[in-house]
Amino acid sequence: MVFESKKYYLITKKHYKMKRLNLLFATLLISFLSLNAQDMTMDEVLENYYEVMGFDKLKDVNTVTMTGKSINQGMETPFTIITVRPDKYRLEVEIQGQKMIQVYNVGTGWYVAPWTGSLDAQDLPPEQLKSMKRQADIEGSLYNYKEKGHKAEFLGIDDLEGTEVYKIKLTFDDGDAGTYFIDAENFVVLKEESLINMRGQEIKSEVLFSDFKPIEDMIMPFSFQTLMNGQVGQTINIETVEYDNKVDMNIFEKPAPAPVAEETEEK
Repeated sequence: MVFESKKYYLITKKHYKMKRLNLLFATLLISFLSLNAQDMTMDEVLENYYEVMGFDKLKDVNTVTMTGKSINQGMETPFTIITVRPDKYRLEVEIQGQKMIQVYNVGTGWYVAPWTGSLDAQDLPPEQLKSMKRQADIEGSLYNYKEKGHKAEFLGIDDLEGTEVYKIKLTFDDGDAGTYFIDAENFVVLKEESLINMRGQEIKSEVLFSDFKPIEDMIMPFSFQTLMNGQVGQTINIETVEYDNKVDMNIFEKPAPAPVAEETEEK
């Protein structure tokens, strides 16, 4: 009985040592991986991001046509987005049989909103014009940011709902700024965060990206979720993506107002 107890003690002690060694090894491995992650420079993070997204191929694409559905408060609305290099962007949304249009065209922008009671094109407000200018950038603002006049700052590593991410703050050439959260393992942007001015109030805007898929060796998110001050705004689901379709450039030109019908007086 004493022998059996001693044997059990020795086995238990050995097992305890092995557990400590395994725990120590796991701790060292995690520390090593974290150290490697922390050792990466911003340029290295961005180079990985560019490579994963396939920007070396996307930079040669001249037009991108996307279709999908926007979901807002349970209502689905189909949309089409046409982007043409450089600096041309057109959004068409079908709402109850009518078409809402927003266009950015090399520094200028206009929109048509049928629910306002007019089908005439109106100039985009300055804040919306700045936002659409960035949407017209096919690769996005992070790619070749220096050449675009932006400034980047590396904010280190953070945790995004259990996922380790690199944070990069980008100050745009117009003075606005946004923070990008890049997956430390897969090197895709999972979130973009910024402060926007809406009707005179500063609002925290967040865009969450998911459902990444390859299209002709280029990666893009097929689902976007927007939040305003933490409240879910809308979800955008992409259905089709086509590259280098032929596009009529006239669709970006602001249409002239409809002619006013002349009233004739009865004599």
